[in-house]
Amino acid sequence: MAAMTASETDAQRIARRYPPSRTPKWLWIAVAVLMAGIGGTWLLWSAFAGANPPISAKIVSWTVTSDQTMDVRVTTQRPDPTRPAVCTVAAQAESYETVGQYDIELGTGTQELEDHDIVIRTFKRPTSVKILACAPR
Repeated sequence: MAAMTASETDAQRIARRYPPSRTPKWLWIAVAVLMAGIGGTWLLWSAFAGANPPISAKIVSWTVTSDQTMDVRVTTQRPDPTRPAVCTVAAQAESYETVGQYDIELGTGTQELEDHDIVIRTFKRPTSVKILACAPR
């Protein structure tokens, strides 16, 4: 019997301790390709769906007129103005709590871009305003 060198002995010991994987390599590659395909499809879907909302709104300006009221100008954009929609605007106090809220009801129309001047009544002095949500009806 021939004497084994240290490297051969070590290699055999390591091979016994860490046997080869029972899962074939091609299966791991197939799973990785499948996951990449699913992830890429989801990424494209979410990018296109998020980039083309059915309605969007932005606050153009606001003025605090008193401790209980705030004047706000909101611009809404609907790619299909024949679909009714609603946008909710909230007034916030200095502590970021919601102190007033207003729903802008958008009926069927003919213009894609519309300006809305609204007055939000509040129970505490407002300091800022934000769009909470816009959704088609």
